[in-house]
Amino acid sequence: MDSAAPFIGTGLAAVGLAYMLRSKPSSNPFPTDTRTPAKAFEHDREVRNATIKPGYSAKKLEKHVAANGDFDAIIIGSGIGSMTCATIMAKAGKKVLVLEQHDQLGGCCHSFYEKGFEFDTGVHYIGEMRNNTAIRFLFDQLTNGQLQWSDVADDYDTVVLVDDENQDAASLKAIEQHVKNGTTLPSFQCSMLSGRERTIVELVKKFPSEEKAIRKYYDLLTEVRKAMLGFVGIKFMPKWAATMLIKTGLVNKYTTYFKLAEKSLTQVLDEITDNKTLKAVLAYNFGDYGTLPKDAPFVMHAVLVNHFLNGVSYPIGGSSEFAYHMFPTVEAAGGKAFVRAEVGEIVCQNGAAVGVRLKKDGTVIKAPMIISNAGLYNTAELLPPTVSPLKNMTESGVQNGVGGISVYVGLNKSNAALNLKGKHFWAFWTKKGQEDLDGVCQKYVDRGGNEMDDGPVPLLFISFPSAKDPLWDEKHPGKASATIVSFCNYDWFGEWEGERVMHRGEGYEKRKKAIGELIWKQTVALFPQLRDCVEYFDVGTPVTNKYYIRAHKGEMYGLDHNKERFTAEATNELRPETDIPNLYLCGQDIFNCGIAGAAFGGLLCASKVLNRNVYADLVDLKKKSPPSIPK
Repeated sequence: MDSAAPFIGTGLAAVGLAYMLRSKPSSNPFPTDTRTPAKAFEHDREVRNATIKPGYSAKKLEKHVAANGDFDAIIIGSGIGSMTCATIMAKAGKKVLVLEQHDQLGGCCHSFYEKGFEFDTGVHYIGEMRNNTAIRFLFDQLTNGQLQWSDVADDYDTVVLVDDENQDAASLKAIEQHVKNGTTLPSFQCSMLSGRERTIVELVKKFPSEEKAIRKYYDLLTEVRKAMLGFVGIKFMPKWAATMLIKTGLVNKYTTYFKLAEKSLTQVLDEITDNKTLKAVLAYNFGDYGTLPKDAPFVMHAVLVNHFLNGVSYPIGGSSEFAYHMFPTVEAAGGKAFVRAEVGEIVCQNGAAVGVRLKKDGTVIKAPMIISNAGLYNTAELLPPTVSPLKNMTESGVQNGVGGISVYVGLNKSNAALNLKGKHFWAFWTKKGQEDLDGVCQKYVDRGGNEMDDGPVPLLFISFPSAKDPLWDEKHPGKASATIVSFCNYDWFGEWEGERVMHRGEGYEKRKKAIGELIWKQTVALFPQLRDCVEYFDVGTPVTNKYYIRAHKGEMYGLDHNKERFTAEATNELRPETDIPNLYLCGQDIFNCGIAGAAFGGLLCASKVLNRNVYADLVDLKKKSPPSIPK
């Protein structure tokens, strides 16, 4: 799920202090508009792999350094935060080395091919690409105008509430009966539409007596949108300045954001309505950041909904387009990226980071700056025991997010034949009129490993990526794909964490199959046309996530997006600079999740290491350039 996360602020006020205090700035990474007419999609996988699968060897590294000189920085990991940071630095003339442990660049922005099917691992949709926003302009510049977007259906998300009183074996029998009969499980449905007023009108149709509550909810979204600038400002300003604001209490004069962040999503919804069905509908996409409504701050949910408010989009050609169009800029500046180049340790001397040691062959590579996009917990584990723990982690009170599970299904009929739409369905199994998303989801993740399939999985995010990509039928004629995502307790699979991939044993495969088949049965009960159409089927567990994308506990969105993470104190700690000299952080853990959130985490880091307000540079160029979308 991809999801998607906050937008970049709309003004310079929040970053003005950093702009005034910057010293010895690097070159402007955005001096001119670098967009060029989009080229035709490259279908040749060998050509694509030359860019997104550059295998590591000591000889290749040595040859590159001999030709281009030493690197200015090393970035651990190649997710969207890393790609953003590395590309901005390259545009400022810096030589950056990106080291990825997987066999493909991109982190969660990569695609994989199996049995004639293509699947994205993390990009499902992204907001603010339909308008002339700063985040749209950022991606235009990072990819030189080559990353193109397709609008997802206007009714991009449909909430599906299945009446389920028991959450037990009886519920499973009802699901199986519908699958057997080829009938659709009855449900209440409500769609989210592109445009604030259109969505309000749609909600009022479904809940005619709740218009006041619905409008109050959307007014609160606007309030958070304005306050978001304060959150961004704390990230940009020097830590000592933010600390002063927090300790004196002036932070709440500077912004209302942190007061708003004190209430959970559940608390806010309880204050505006007693209608439990409406509350379930308004809270539906908490899965996009992976934290239950009772634990998530309302501001996180509001930022996400605001991000999607004017419609959502999908990268034409799939998520591997990010890496394919960004890393050439890194190499053009004398930088390099390698896959199968896992970092085993961050090398430190006299308490400062000076390089990395590769796990594969023990090679030590040194650079003046080490930037980690590996996540806060993984970064801490890469540090030698002689170095003090990262204060960014110990003093922010953060924790890992919940694990995720994904089911990838290849279908032997086309999108048209199966009547699949390029949109998303959020399906919940909960008692009608007494909907309690917190309760049913908490009960589910609290099940034991041997009980995980004792009742339905209460939350499913169901999408058909093949119907979102306008190039799909050209690439995979006569076929379609489905991806279903949900929460999953890491402990259900944790015992197999150390086992070799593809060789984890019968116990692991049996458990994985059980939950995967359950999820698919629930999906077919809602979409009976999918029955008997499966050509390819696989399940990614939290252990899969840990192996391929180094998710510390199999989580989908890095650090938990709970209220504790969004206090003023934690916001101030989760920033690019660390207490270890020369070591920096980028990506979603220092901002928040989703493509936009992680990218902005990369921009934040680039601003810090380049000693200049990169966002101001971007906005200045945007003002002087033609709009991304002609008016």
